[in-house]
Amino acid sequence: MKFKTTLISGSLLLISSSFAFAVQTQHWFDQQTVNNGKNIFLQNCASCHGDNGEASNNWQQADSNGQYSPPPLNGSAHAWHHSMDTLKQTVRDGGQKLGGVMPAFADKLSEADIEAAISFFQSKWPDDIYSKWSKRFQIQNFKPVKVAAVEPVKTETFPDSNITKLLQMRLGGVAVSAAKPTPVEGMYQTQFGSKYAYLTSDGRYVFIGDLIDLKNASNLTELSRRESVTEQFAKVAVSDFAIFPAKGEEKASISVFTDTSCPYCKKLHEEVPKLQDAGITVRYLPFPRGGTRGPGYNTLKQVWCAKDKAEAMNIAKNVSVGDLPAGDCAEASLVDRGYELGNSVGVTGTPSIFKSNGEKIDGYVPFKQLIPRVLTSK
Repeated sequence: MKFKTTLISGSLLLISSSFAFAVQTQHWFDQQTVNNGKNIFLQNCASCHGDNGEASNNWQQADSNGQYSPPPLNGSAHAWHHSMDTLKQTVRDGGQKLGGVMPAFADKLSEADIEAAISFFQSKWPDDIYSKWSKRFQIQNFKPVKVAAVEPVKTETFPDSNITKLLQMRLGGVAVSAAKPTPVEGMYQTQFGSKYAYLTSDGRYVFIGDLIDLKNASNLTELSRRESVTEQFAKVAVSDFAIFPAKGEEKASISVFTDTSCPYCKKLHEEVPKLQDAGITVRYLPFPRGGTRGPGYNTLKQVWCAKDKAEAMNIAKNVSVGDLPAGDCAEASLVDRGYELGNSVGVTGTPSIFKSNGEKIDGYVPFKQLIPRVLTSK
């Protein structure tokens, strides 16, 4: 709101400015609702959207599959473009039905819990953003569900920087990620390599495996694993793949770790045209079984040194006839990087297939079974 100062006295201007501030800070929620929402948000939403709804720095950049990271909810993105009903529906239904990774919370959070979580991230919105949202959706008429007060989040329930200290000592020089809260009170998730570990708040006890929400039938570890995979694939340049594009409209894409010496990789490659006809783009990454001593290591270098990696892949897998270039170019290092990436996302053999949402499909799957699995979101 702008005020003309030339014809207004200083005292009147002060009153007008104070009035504008008061209007801007009239929210539908009170501080108690925000306190309740903070606890709910930190336990259920912060691992993806950040402790204060700030999300990651690269949320506006699509990965190589055209997918985006979870957006910030602190008013710097598009959350304020949506009505209260839409915001609540998004939390209730999640995004998995639309091919995303956000789980549904309908069976976990009550209507009041959902509204409280929304109040927490809306409390982070700048006054002008909240004011625009409020006016746009006539939020002054919104009547929140009454909810009993809950205890504010206690600082000691969240881990300090030393929570992974004992785990780090046992693992030696292996890098361990910072711990993140889980929906389980007093349990925190960390990662080393392709493994996920869950620590007690004092960092003394750990279990390694999958954390499953039986009520929602949701594998929480798998959701984290898929998110990590998509983030790592997003860092790979398109030119670093050997790509067989879909014919016609692209309906889906898969990233496949392959080895030219692997018989099942060759069998899958023979069926790539069937996948292309179904609208599936196949993107190959090198993964020499056995590392630098693997039987396909040098041939993979030759493929990745070729100007046309796709045609070189056809030659290496006996689909086409021709000569491969020498494997001593700068791009040959991509074979080593592919091997490292494969290990970091849990590849243990080839072929290893990843859908665009990060879901892993181990081993060779006949095209008649693979196509519906790729085209169906889970």
